[in-house]
Amino acid sequence: MGSNPTPSGPASKKSSPGHPSELPSELHDIRRLDALVVCLSHSWGGLEQVAVADALEVARLGLPVRFLAIEDSPVHKHLEPLRAEAPSLQVVPVAYRVRNFLDLHLRSTLGTLIADGVNLIHTHQTTLLGSIVPWIWQKRNVALIATRHIMNNHNKRDFFHRAIYSRIDSLLVMSQTLKKNVLDTHPISPGHVRTVNLGLDFERFEPKKVHPEKRRKLWGVDRSTLVIGLVGRIDPAKGQATFIRAAAGLVQALSDKYKLHFLIVGQETIGSEGGHLQELQALVKQFHLEDHVKFSGYEENVPEVMRALDIFVMPSREEAFGLVAIEAMAMECPVIISNKGSAREIVGNEEFGLTVRPDDAFDLQRQLRTLIENPKLRESMGKKAREHVLKNYDKKFRLQKTLEVYDRALRRRSPFKRGG
Repeated sequence: MGSNPTPSGPASKKSSPGHPSELPSELHDIRRLDALVVCLSHSWGGLEQVAVADALEVARLGLPVRFLAIEDSPVHKHLEPLRAEAPSLQVVPVAYRVRNFLDLHLRSTLGTLIADGVNLIHTHQTTLLGSIVPWIWQKRNVALIATRHIMNNHNKRDFFHRAIYSRIDSLLVMSQTLKKNVLDTHPISPGHVRTVNLGLDFERFEPKKVHPEKRRKLWGVDRSTLVIGLVGRIDPAKGQATFIRAAAGLVQALSDKYKLHFLIVGQETIGSEGGHLQELQALVKQFHLEDHVKFSGYEENVPEVMRALDIFVMPSREEAFGLVAIEAMAMECPVIISNKGSAREIVGNEEFGLTVRPDDAFDLQRQLRTLIENPKLRESMGKKAREHVLKNYDKKFRLQKTLEVYDRALRRRSPFKRGG
């Protein structure tokens, strides 16, 4: 369990842009980027998927990107095959557990990587800032970007956080709602917070390319069955129990008119104490829903899953945004989501989807019944949802804005490049 990084993949210092014509000419400093992306997580959810996807998009331009990940974690395992797509992507696995403050192992790793040319650090975990900022405080030529993925519920304007956040060049968020939350609770100025919408690959999330029959056959449902799905890790905060309770009411009220199938896609949070899946399975038995509610586990092919659903549900207690919601919308699947977090930005005034109160099975049952009984509404809402996502959540726009943030940070730090 040493503290020095063991890179896998090509040496990024020797990499040169593979597609120089794709780099915007107005970004004068981006060509000298040597980025380190930090995501030291044992999970594989929205945060981790966004971190990996963003790093890959930057690396595909030929810009050197190193990715610090926990050895043998899901993040590490998903990164390794991607190196073939982007030769300038370098995976740096670490075998130690990082503390949130003054971690000496991380100090050694960062020192080695900065000495090797890293000039910008982008962490997707703000909890690690206490173990990043102290070690780069005097490295004035090294830019620091952080992405905040979740809502914050307590005041961070104390002396410690003021010092930590004063070193950040930009704090990125994925919605205006999250930006407001950050400005209300963090010691940071509006000029240092940038909203960068999530982005999807619309060549992959293209309904015309996906045939749902195969997936539905695997689930054991025919065309006449309405499949209502919840996609996300198995966790009390994700609302699976509320979903099952709503399913019980709908089966009792509508089973004589409709064939209903309720699908829970996902696995339990990695590293959690466990037991919630068993609780949910017991709840299914309690309501005698074994023939109506199925657990399918983790699914890799998200576009196919979303296309095979008739209705997507995200009844989380609170989501800063909810990547899976826009993935469903991109596949023309009508959505029902919790009215917390950034719901208004996702579904507008319910033109692109419906909202429900979290932990309210009766409200979820009511909104599901609206869509179950109105097939034309499902179809029109699905099409409007895709148009909304196409307009606002393109990965090309996200990449452009990310590069702009990087370029600005590098330019801001360039006066210090001789004495950093």
